[in-house]
This record gives sequence, structure tokens and C-alpha cells, in this order.
Amino acid sequence: MKTNFKILPLSENERGKAVQFAQKSEIECTALMEQLLKSAEDIYVLKETQTDVLCALFYLRNKSTLFHFIPFLKDKENFLFDEIQLKELRDVVKEFLSVQKLFCIYGEYDGGKYINSILEECGKIKIAENEYKLLKNDLRGELFSKPIEERNDVIVRKCSSEDAENLIELERGYRTEEVAITENVENDRIIRFILSKTLNTHTVFVAYKMQEGILKAVAKAATNACGNVYCQIGGVYTCKEERNKGIMFYVMLHLLRYIKAQNKESNLFVKIHNESAKKVYAKLGYKEIGKYMISYFQK
Repeated sequence: MKTNFKILPLSENERGKAVQFAQKSEIECTALMEQLLKSAEDIYVLKETQTDVLCALFYLRNKSTLFHFIPFLKDKENFLFDEIQLKELRDVVKEFLSVQKLFCIYGEYDGGKYINSILEECGKIKIAENEYKLLKNDLRGELFSKPIEERNDVIVRKCSSEDAENLIELERGYRTEEVAITENVENDRIIRFILSKTLNTHTVFVAYKMQEGILKAVAKAATNACGNVYCQIGGVYTCKEERNKGIMFYVMLHLLRYIKAQNKESNLFVKIHNESAKKVYAKLGYKEIGKYMISYFQK
């Protein structure tokens, strides 16, 4: 296929250029930015070969999960592509995607729809398509400067890998209600592996509450990606019997104070119909700035 565009593995001498490229919209691609900063492999760049201009970035995690950043879909001022060029771009992306064994697609909404339509053209079968609101918090409000009003019924602390065993039920609940796309329940071995990785690579705050003489983990919130500017929040979950008691607000407040101390801002995405979560996030100072999408396909 003769074209002025190519998708190539990101070279180390071009990584700095890719970071600057993604920096313009890091809030939409925080997870991808984190991998750029960590010098991860399996990052690919879509570029215009004649000018060497970057057009998009893709990160393939474990060969099956795709994180994308495709700014030319919305940024018409900086990407003045005509219809012929847009078709060339789509053909190049289609050629790249057609040989991948993709299961999960993460990213900004318009990019997600673009990728999904191409995969379906390739004969891939979509299992699920989940839409989210993308929220931003600059952490500059009074809430993050005045002392936290401590609670007597809950202890919140930053966790380490030693807390993994205490968090199994919370993680199971989160993955069952917020992540799972089938009715299959993940076993304890998989949950322990996920927890271990999260606790070793990200920041996790957990609320513990005394129940029948035992401190039980009842709510958690964590970072799941950190770029130059933003720490993205994920894994937010409160066990059913402790909901609507302000515990998640309390946990998030501790986590966000920690993020602010690292001179970062915060972003997250929340399911569009999760009204209770959106109310908590609004109370914490989050503002809606866009849409996000996670899709799943048969491999």
C-alpha cells in the first residue's frame, strides 16, 4: 500500500518527541503517557513520512490491550488533512490493527469509536462498549488546603504490599461490579496477582473499620496511571454495606491530598449512569471535560 503515512515502533531517540506530542492532551491519555515516561516497549507512532510529523500513538500492553491517542480526529487546526489523507490514515491504522489479537481498547471517546469501527470492519466481534465521563480536578480548592476533619469510625491509610490479603474481598467486589464483562468470577490467585502489582506500582488508600473486633477494609481508591501532570484515579470501590456513609469521599480526600503533595493534578473516568459516584466526585471538585471509552472484543 503506497501512502504518506506509516505506523512504526517508537524509537528511543524519538521518545522525547512523542512525550511532547502527548503532553498537549495528557488528560486524555494518561496511561499511555506513563508508559512513554517509563520507556516501555510496544509503543507505536503513526507519522507522516514526508514531514516526520506525529499523528497518533498506540501502546500495546501484553499484546492484547490497546491504549490510543489520536488527536487528528478532533484537532482540525493542527491537522489539516483532506479526505484522501484521512482515508490513507484509516487504511494504515486498519492494516496495523488487523494483525493484532486485541481484547480491550482504552481511550478518549472519539478515538474509541474510530478504533471500534475499524476492528469491526476487520471482522472482529465486539463484546462490550462502555462509555464514561472524563473528569478533571486541579486540586486547588479550599478542600485541599484546610485540615481534614477526622472521623472516629474509620481509619484511612496508604497501603503497601503487606495489605494485599486484607484487600481481596474489596478487589473482588470492584472487579465483579465495575470491571467484569462476563459472569465468571476471578479466583483468588488472579486477584492476589492484580493486588500485588497495583500495590507495588501505584498509590492505594484504604478505609478500615472495626467490625466484630476486627479491622476490616471497607473502601479503597488508587492511582492507576501517572504522567507529567496528572495522576489518574481508578479502582474506586466501597463494600455494599458501607455505602452512602461518606466513606468514599473521606478515602478520596486522603488520596487527593497525597497527589497534590506530589505537585500533580487528578483525572478519572466514571460510568455515565453512575450518579452516586458523580456526586461524590463533584463534591471533591472534579469537573467534566470530555468522554472516555473502554471496549472489549473477542480475541
